[in-house]
Amino acid sequence: MAIRMKRRNHPDMMTPEQASHARAILPVAIVKAKTNATQLARDIGSGKDYVRDFLRGRQDSLGVRELQGIAERLDLSVGQILGDEPRELSRVPFNQDDESDRQVYDEDGSLDLAIKLKHRRLAPGEIPERNVVAGLGHGGTSEPVNVDGEVLDGVRAIWKLPIEYIRTELRAREPDLDIIAVDGDSMIPTLQPGDRVIINRSQSAPSPDGLYAIFDGIGVSIKRLELVTGSKPLRVRVISDNKNHGAHEIQIDDLNVIGRVIMKMSRL
Repeated sequence: MAIRMKRRNHPDMMTPEQASHARAILPVAIVKAKTNATQLARDIGSGKDYVRDFLRGRQDSLGVRELQGIAERLDLSVGQILGDEPRELSRVPFNQDDESDRQVYDEDGSLDLAIKLKHRRLAPGEIPERNVVAGLGHGGTSEPVNVDGEVLDGVRAIWKLPIEYIRTELRAREPDLDIIAVDGDSMIPTLQPGDRVIINRSQSAPSPDGLYAIFDGIGVSIKRLELVTGSKPLRVRVISDNKNHGAHEIQIDDLNVIGRVIMKMSRL
């Protein structure tokens, strides 16, 4: 018999991988719970910006008490939020797979890909394409999938780029990257319906000015963000490149930036 050790507890501080996982799953879970980051922070007895600051990367970790409160409010476990569901030590016959390690396929393969991503089975250079349509005029979203009791964004495909290109040209790391498809006409001519964009989730502050994926409480949109110099409190101008669409300003504390757009893939 072989003994397989499972991680059994969570540290007081999140690891970078756990924080990245939490930032990926919490926006989806917040929408499903029909709340928002500000209200969630108040529900757990924290300042109104507590959850938003974490989602934007302004703080590295959630406190133990706050994490437990968020899990209870969103009907999740701490392990589901961290991507580190604890399990007890288990005995597995030698050369036999643990039942929980087996992959499950659905019709479009998105569940299998989500499982692969959850268990960090991506090879170097691989980047997941999330099953989310980034609405260019309206927020886009999709139904998440449930993997081992954990709510995840669906993964529609895995793309592979040369590692050297990711490191030197994109100046990024694979764990920080997602690919999403775009739709709508509000960012024409910069982005066309059907384009793919690569999002760097480690760049969640809206500076320097440029294209960013934002979460508006309903779904994901790609917009051009521009800091309003001299504004107090600091405001951000949210711009559509298509002149037929308007622009508006928002306080930076009310803006939820998922990540910076660092590359687009377009059909000629």
